[in-house]
Amino acid sequence: MRIILVHGFKASPQMNFHPWLAGELRKAGYEVVTPILPLSDGENFDLTLVMEKMKEQVGYLKSDDILLGHSLGGLIALRYLESIEMTQTPHAMVLVGAPWKVSRPELRPLFMADLDADVLMWKAREFVIIHSKDDTLVPFEHGERLAEALKARLVVTTGDDHYMGERYPVLLEEINRLISIPHIFEPGEGLPDDFS
Repeated sequence: MRIILVHGFKASPQMNFHPWLAGELRKAGYEVVTPILPLSDGENFDLTLVMEKMKEQVGYLKSDDILLGHSLGGLIALRYLESIEMTQTPHAMVLVGAPWKVSRPELRPLFMADLDADVLMWKAREFVIIHSKDDTLVPFEHGERLAEALKARLVVTTGDDHYMGERYPVLLEEINRLISIPHIFEPGEGLPDDFS
């Protein structure tokens, strides 16, 4: 199993919870990929370059991959899921404190308004949104909107703000939960059919 941890805006794999989570997952025997992305300068944000860096460092997605994106990294992971050619459906996509949208026009291409959620929700076997009720950077309502659009399971925490500290056991617990559940059905099976 491979876990892909995508950092957020003005961050890196050496910041926030990423070193701790990567270390815990590696200790448990999992392959962990922590791409380094050019997300330090919003005014010169280049989505094409970011996707090229993801492809170089992550490659094709496989059926036992779990992607976890923090903050803006969650939307980078969604964009990658939308754009990459796939022959297999990844195990899960986890979005931690991810925004629904922001007001910065240069970052607009990332947001759900420009993503086809009806197609995207079939590109991973399970979507999970983790959002703290007291997030001061990305209001909790953003997590609720993402969960609704992606038919995702919403994991609500309190006291974690924007997950910019060193350790959040809920993240490890959620990844372990996803790993422990075998998927023996097709993506989307069991969801209500909006067209019937």
